[in-house]
Amino acid sequence: MEPLPKRLKKEPLIDAVFEVRFPGEFRAGSLLPGMLFAGLDGDKKSEALPFSQIPQAMRDADANLRYAPLNRIDWGKYFVNVGDRSVSVSFKYPYPGWGSFKPAIINVMEVLKGANVIKSIERYSVKYIDLIPSTDLREQVSFVNLDVTLAGHKLEGEAFQIRLEIPKDGFIHAVQVATSATVTLHNGESREGLIVDVDTIAKQDGVTFDDFLSGFGDKLDRIHRANKEVFFDCLKPKTIEALEPEYE
Repeated sequence: MEPLPKRLKKEPLIDAVFEVRFPGEFRAGSLLPGMLFAGLDGDKKSEALPFSQIPQAMRDADANLRYAPLNRIDWGKYFVNVGDRSVSVSFKYPYPGWGSFKPAIINVMEVLKGANVIKSIERYSVKYIDLIPSTDLREQVSFVNLDVTLAGHKLEGEAFQIRLEIPKDGFIHAVQVATSATVTLHNGESREGLIVDVDTIAKQDGVTFDDFLSGFGDKLDRIHRANKEVFFDCLKPKTIEALEPEYE
């Protein structure tokens, strides 16, 4: 197995999210925010999100809304989003590193365990979104390990967006790559370039919440490494070198 960089000096990461989804047997969107708010240490504040204004029946009927976050807890370096069927943890830019993000995820899951409300889960996932800066389309295309020919035309310097689900090592990696992306970060900074979005999903239909949390730290490390491997597989060696990798 090829060694993976421990970190990149020119960090392209703009967002990272851990999410767990569970059956909608109860209204978690109304119960869990208060429990999490009381159980998490440190300064925090809570706010309702726009999806909470959509009637419950409409959210239940629309597959795109069933897992939508309804409430957000602003917790130190992190955000904790809560819906009727999901809880997610994300960071505030800049990324604090896996050594900090992982304990925050474990902390949130331990509070949920103590709440004794979630009985089983459907899936958990880790999603990382990276933006490699560039304003030149041809350069953006050259960053990725991608070879596309459509209708006899080879992709070289044109804008594109592609999504692919890759099964590997027991996970499903939903990979999206898009050129000409412009994002505004939490600190107000704007960036333009190539987006590489890797969402690594572990299906867990029917697994009890207690069983899910057994050996949870190791599970997090495995899914994190699997996500990281796919991300670097998406990049050409010269792209990785330009990001100034550091190895242990």
